[in-house]
Parts: sequence; C-alpha cells; structure tokens
Amino acid sequence: MRPERTKATKNESNSLSKLSNNGFSTPITADSPSLPLLNLNAGRQAVLDYFNNTWALTELLFSSLNSDDVYFLAPYHKTRHPLVFYYAHPACFYANKLLVSGLIDEPVNQAYELLFEAGVDEMGWDDLHEGQPDIWPSMDDVRDYRQVIYDLVIDVIRHHPALDEAITMDSPAWSIAMGCEHERIHLETSSVLIRELPIEHVTKPAHWPEFQGIEKTSRPAPVPDENPLIQVASDKVSLGKPKDWPSFGWDNEYGQDIRETSSLQASKFLVSNAEYHRFVKAGGYENESYWSEAGWGWRRFRNAKWPTFWVQDGPSGSHRYKLRTIFSVEPMQWTWPAVVNYYEAKAYCEWLNEQNPGQTFRLPNEAEYLNIRDIDIPDQQQWQASAEKSTAADAVMHVATAKIYNLNLRFGSESPVDANAPNSAGFHDVMGNVWQWCEDAFHPLNEFKIHPYYTDFSTPCYDNEHQMILGGSFISTGDEASIWSRFHFRPHFFQHAGFRLVTSDGTDNDGGKKYETSQLVDQYMLFHWGSDEEQRDEAITERIGHPGHMNLMERTVELMDEHASAKSRALDLGCAVGRTTFDLSRTFSKVTGLDFSQAFIDAANVLKSNGRLDYQRLETGQFSTPMVASVADEIDRDKTDFVVGDAMDLADIPALAENGPYDAILLSNLMCRLTTPAACLTQFTADDTYIGKGGILVFASPNTWMEQYTDPDLFLDGGSSEETLAKLGSLLPGFTQMHEEDLPFMIREHRRKYEYIVSQVSVWRKD
Repeated sequence: MRPERTKATKNESNSLSKLSNNGFSTPITADSPSLPLLNLNAGRQAVLDYFNNTWALTELLFSSLNSDDVYFLAPYHKTRHPLVFYYAHPACFYANKLLVSGLIDEPVNQAYELLFEAGVDEMGWDDLHEGQPDIWPSMDDVRDYRQVIYDLVIDVIRHHPALDEAITMDSPAWSIAMGCEHERIHLETSSVLIRELPIEHVTKPAHWPEFQGIEKTSRPAPVPDENPLIQVASDKVSLGKPKDWPSFGWDNEYGQDIRETSSLQASKFLVSNAEYHRFVKAGGYENESYWSEAGWGWRRFRNAKWPTFWVQDGPSGSHRYKLRTIFSVEPMQWTWPAVVNYYEAKAYCEWLNEQNPGQTFRLPNEAEYLNIRDIDIPDQQQWQASAEKSTAADAVMHVATAKIYNLNLRFGSESPVDANAPNSAGFHDVMGNVWQWCEDAFHPLNEFKIHPYYTDFSTPCYDNEHQMILGGSFISTGDEASIWSRFHFRPHFFQHAGFRLVTSDGTDNDGGKKYETSQLVDQYMLFHWGSDEEQRDEAITERIGHPGHMNLMERTVELMDEHASAKSRALDLGCAVGRTTFDLSRTFSKVTGLDFSQAFIDAANVLKSNGRLDYQRLETGQFSTPMVASVADEIDRDKTDFVVGDAMDLADIPALAENGPYDAILLSNLMCRLTTPAACLTQFTADDTYIGKGGILVFASPNTWMEQYTDPDLFLDGGSSEETLAKLGSLLPGFTQMHEEDLPFMIREHRRKYEYIVSQVSVWRKD
C-alpha cells in the first residue's frame, strides 16, 4: 500500500520558492519564462542555467494544481497515467540516462526509476488503462525524490569533467541535454493533461505568460474572415539536422533527405475556430461520410460532437461554446486556431471538399510544410564545410528572434491566427501558435541512426500508426521549438495542434495518390513479406486450392544473381516496400531501392532501421490480423539504401549517378505505370552513367497498359507477347536479350479476393 496522501495547499505544493535557493541565475517571470534553446558550445554555466530553467518550468506548470489529490486523478479518457507519474517521470529520466552515459555509477532509487520510467503509448482510443491507484507513492515522497535528483544533476553539471568541453552527441554530457529536452517535451504533454482536467482543479500560476489578443466578451460566432489560398511553387527541400549543429537533437532529426514538392496552394492562416464552427454547425460530427473508418470509430467511442476543448454554452443545438485554455474557461476565441486531432482535421477537409466541388483540400506532407515555412536552412554539406557556423536560422536559439513566433512560451496559450507577422510568402504561423498535423506517418530520414542513450525514442513509432506534427506550439520550448524538430502522435491524441489547408494545382499530384494509403501499404507488406501460408486462407485453400504461382521477388532476385557478371552495385526501380532490395544485398555489395511512393519508402526504411515492421492483413470488411515482417538475420541491412524518386528522371537524384554505373538494374511491375516509359529506357542507352558494358537490365511487367497512367500512343505493347517483347527490344539499342519467361504470381486483397497476374520477364545485357 502506498503511504497515505495528505492534502497540501497551493503554496505548500509549489516548490518554486524552494528551488530559488538552489542557484537559479535566470528567474522565471511572466515576461520571460523560458530561456532560448541551449547552445552546446556555451559552457558549463549555460548548461546549469538551462537545466535550472527547465526544472523550474515543470514546477511552474504543476503549481497550477489546487491540491495534491489532483495528482492522482485518472484522465477522463483513461489512456494516460495520472499526473503524479508525469511530475516524477522527468526526474526519473535524468537518473536513468546519467546512469546509461556513465555520469553516475548506480541508480538513485531503483524502485522509483522502474515505476516512473515508462509512460503509456495507447494503441487506440479504446486501449484503456484503468490504473492501479495504490502503486503511486505520496506526493511528499515524490517531491523528496525530485529534490534528490535536482541536487544530483546540479552537482554533475558543476563538477563532472565531461562538462569541461563542448557537448557533442558522442559525449556523456549529451545525456544531460537529453534530460532537459525530454523534460520540455513533458512540459507540453502534461499541459494537455491539465487542460483536460475539470476546471475546478486548476488555477493559472502567477508567473504564467499572458494571452495574446484575447476577447473577454461572448458573442455569436462570426462569419469567418476569408482565409485565402497562396500559391507555392514547386521546389526541392532538404531534411536532416547537421550532426555538428550546436544544439541537442533527437535521433529522428538526423539523416539526409532531399524531397521535391509539386506546386500547390496553401491557406494563408491556420484554420480558425470560426471556420471550424461551420463544420460543427453543419453536422460534421454526425455525418460518417466525412470520416475515415478509424476516425469514425474514435468519434463514436468518445461520442464527440465538437472539439474537445470547446465547452458547450447553451442548449443542445444552439452551437454556442466557450473555450477551455490550460487553466481557464474563456469566451470562445473565434480567431484562435482550432485545436483538434488528426481525425477531426481530415474530416473537416472532406467536408470542405464537398462544399467546394472541383477542389481537393488536404493537409500538407512534411516536404510541403517545409516549403510553405520557407526558412533558409543551411544545407547540411554547406554547414559542415562552413568556417563560421551561424545559428541564426534557428530562431529559438536567440533571445530576440525567439519572439518572432508564438513559441517558447512567449504567450500562455494560442493567439489569433493573424496576430503574428507573416513570412515572406505571406503565410502566418509557419511556426508556433499550434502544431500542424501532416499527412505523413512518422518516418525516419535516410541514414537514420539510433542514439545509444535512448534506443527506443523513435523506432517504436515508425509503425504507420503515429502521425507527424510539425512547427511547434505556444508552449513548445527548446528543441521542440527548433526548425529541426520532427514530432509525432497517434491520430486520436490531443496536443496543442491544429492544421493548415493545401490543395494541389491541376492533377499532377494524383498519380501517386493511390499508393499513399496505409491499406495499400499493408497489402504490399503482405505481398512482399508474407509467407505462402500467410498469403491465403488455409481452410479455403484446402477446399478449392489456388492457381499455380511463384514468388515474384524471389524469382527476379534469382535472375539478377544468375545473369549479372559483376555484383558490386544493384539498383531496384519500383522497389515498393523493399523485399527485393534486401534480398539482392545477399549477393550484391550495395543495393539502392527507389520508389515513387513516400509511404512505401518509409516502410522500407523502418525495416532497414529495425529489421521488422508490424502491419495488418485484411481478412474481410472490418476484420484484420496483426502481422510482422522481418528481415532475415543474415542480411546486412546497412548494404541497402532507399530513396523516393521518379524512375523516369534518375538525374534528379545525383547520388544515383555518383554511385553508378550499376551491374544490374531491376524494373519490376514498373513500366506500365510510367507516363513515358521510353524516357525511362533512354537513361540506360544514352550513355554508361547508370549501366555500363556487361551490365544487365531485368524487366518484369504484366503489361497492364492503362490510359490513366500512360498515353495510348506511348504504350509498349503488341498484339502478342512476342510483339510486346520486340517493341521493348527496339528501345534498347546496344542490348542483347539473354532470357525470357512468364512468371505467375498473386496479390491478396483479402481472404476471398486475389489478383492473379502473369508477368512477362526478360533479361537484357548491355553489349
């Protein structure tokens, strides 16, 4: 049994006054609550100041709770621990990471460091945790523990020789910066839990920043001000934080990635409460057609009728609301951004599409968000080569520029969507105010590497079940408020997050649209990674059997291995979720997989990082079976690389030319999905950039030519298989056909529906 809890007054539970005697050199004030992001080159005193500030912000936030009993209240949704856990958890994290890094030699309180180590990442909105109320210690004991940890970290910072030098990700002192940034993450997540508490349990702390542009009188919802669309030109964006950038970064921020965006239009402002009110008033929460299957399941389970932080302020059907902030209920702030989860944002987009025939509104993907943000970030290579490394691009690292956005606790809540200055393109709140939901599932960058001090920070969330949020919110501080931050939450979860609208120009974005659905990713995961037995229903197979078929991936790998005279480098064009790429690495020294689908490449990169990936096998309708894809242990996953790109424009990815010529190139089920297939082949015949003399091309194609992909005049088909093969050969001057066969295979949609395909396979050697 835990010791009996005793009630405390707000003043007794607020340890800010106690902490002020422990060496704070930067006191918290309502005007300047948070320091800029720590420059790791700034020395021991800067680290001390930053830790003190981080610790004090936690104390400031939790001083809002009106009694100790509030710490033990279970959240209404029962998918998170009570707040006592989130008060102790950051302290526990310092102890554990200092131990892992070798800065301390033994645990401080092993029982607490196990109890408060792991939080809850609920799998679904109905993944309830009723909790065990007797496992938590008293608040007196928790406060004592936090004080011990505080004194320990202060001592390490002041005296340990690891702080004599600048902190890098390879130094033990990295764990101190990691502890600070982890605590700042929980400053934000805990604030959401406090925002979900009944209002009688909280009071705004005296030093909490004021709101910006708040209206103190109630009025009917206005007709929303126009939220015009602004044109955004296509561009290439670079992702990946330089390894020697002088601030802490989480493992998912590092790596290198170049992505190209199509031209689009994006909303000038974040979607406001007034705009979202139209959706609510129009019955958006009652119309299933606007919601994804998972989103509708969440809405029904929670009986949601309007956004979570809206408070009904009138009889049913009046659609009058107030707004819950973290510590207060205010008149509805119609000009503030709507704070919703991913499901709600997507439902709004579907409703808006119905209101605007001919336009397709959606959320931006990560690359599109960065293009809209339009902050001049030094290229990674340029940064590394630069003699003078300026951090000016990252506003949160400097006192003056940190106040450009509603970030770093400049204000104490959201602010009007038009209150802060726009960027050079005219977009408001490109960072800050609220996080922005993106279309992308959370995914690693190329060359992602796990940091040994926190091996499971990112990788468990590369599961296609966590949605990316970008840009930070008003309460984001430190690394969360950085230009490099990449964060994620499950789509039903609430953060201080809203959304911006984009719509693509013309139809040039439609070509890859069908390949960006999680359902299709799951289908291809099964096709690539499922065993023969997993691909079918055993009972049905026993009764009626299945047509004869082969494993497409295994057979094309066999042909590559059999006909390639050299086995240094291979290129897998149309690699999908990567099975063939990995299998080719058994015999080739280096293999690059390329696909047009970001979702496919994300899945392949997860497999490269983790060696496994969970997915779902559809049975019928609403029923599915959890599956696991695993890369064989004997495969060296570091021999593979995966890139997003267009097989018709390999020159757009300079690294491909730099790594060429390739000994073997595979084009599997690709040619009949290209707009100009001949242009793809020209890349291999024009010169030896991609394939040299003696190199081979292996084609596998069902020859399913369709006008939605290729103009009929450009089809590479004939009246017979022989004619089709001859047409292909006519576009490969300087190549000799070495082999041809028919390869039957099947792709399962669900247990009673399969696509049976016979691919025409041919092997060509460059003379």
